[in-house]
Order: sequence, then structure tokens, then C-alpha cells
Amino acid sequence: MLVYKSKLRKQGVDDMAFIKAEDVKAIREELKATFPKFKFGVRKRDFSSVTVTVKAGPTDFSGIMRNPEDGHTPVNQYHTHMYGEHKGFFDKVHEIIKTAPIKGEGYWAKKGWYDNSDSMTDYFDTAYYISMEVGSWNTPYVQK
Repeated sequence: MLVYKSKLRKQGVDDMAFIKAEDVKAIREELKATFPKFKFGVRKRDFSSVTVTVKAGPTDFSGIMRNPEDGHTPVNQYHTHMYGEHKGFFDKVHEIIKTAPIKGEGYWAKKGWYDNSDSMTDYFDTAYYISMEVGSWNTPYVQK
């Protein structure tokens, strides 16, 4: 298996999800420019994932939270229709997460995000994994 992966890398084929700090920085900057009234937390988890947290802003998200007193909720980027009036906002955030690194100086500069995964065959092939949330378990969302 190691030999196979080495051959793929030499051929320029990526064999696992990966994201660099420069890619995360590009996402952070694009979100800040697009949504200046919002505060975001953008962090890289391990080497393969990015998590975007909407920390504060003018929008009331209490209607989509399971327990509004907690001040946080995960966002399923594949089913944004469930978030009603907030669908457009989450779709745009998701789009920025996928496209901002193309304009940056990181690993995904000029390459683009992709997802060729097939969960039916337990095959996962994506540029990097994405998680979105409003607030976090230890820091609730603040409406300003």
C-alpha cells in the first residue's frame, strides 16, 4: 500500500483529504470580506478538515437551534433547506469554504475543491472535509 501511495504522489495524484493553514487563512479572509458584520472562527482540524463557526452577528439563529439557551447548533451543509430563511447565508458560507482556497497561496491554490466520495461503497475521496456550526459548545453565538 505504501508503494502504491508513493507512486500516486509522484504522478501528482492526491490520495487523501488535506488542507493547509494558508487555505484556512484564505477562507477566513473571504468570509470577513463577504460578511463584515459577522464574526467567524475558522480553524483547521488535523490535516484534513476545516471547521467554520459563526460566532457573532446581526442575525437571530435561535429558530434553528435545538436548544436556543445553549446558543449553538451544527449546520448540515448538505441540507441547508432545513434552515428556512438562513438557507442563502449558509449556502454562501459553504461556497466560500470550497472556493476561497483557489484564490489563496495554500495547497489548493488554483486547484479547486472536489468530492468524489461514494458512501455506498465506503470510498471517500475529497479535497478536505467541511464542518459548519453556529456558536460552539463552549462559546454560544452572540446576536449583536
